[in-house]
Amino acid sequence: MGIILSLSTVIFVILCVLLVILILLQTDKNAGMGILGGSSQSAFGSSTADVITKITAYLVGFFMLISLGLASMESYRIKELEREAKLLIAPHEEVLSPQVDIEKQDEQPVENTGN
Repeated sequence: MGIILSLSTVIFVILCVLLVILILLQTDKNAGMGILGGSSQSAFGSSTADVITKITAYLVGFFMLISLGLASMESYRIKELEREAKLLIAPHEEVLSPQVDIEKQDEQPVENTGN
């Protein structure tokens, strides 16, 4: 599970960097202030803007899927760690807990040694 989580995290970081670059490459619909300047034409041709927009949409969808997957894997990992911790602590509870001794004393009958 650790290898899958690490690999997914690396892919997620690479995807984040790609998304930042693609979003900065896009020009505004009003011939605004893209990273390549405020020209009305795209730097790579007129149909490239549509391609970059589609690629960005696919990467955003992939970003959402990977983020949900990472969140569920991390949640599963934390639950497993908590379960293992409880299993490690459970045998030692009798030694650590003074209430166990008190409960055992309450169950034993008290003998009356009257004078």
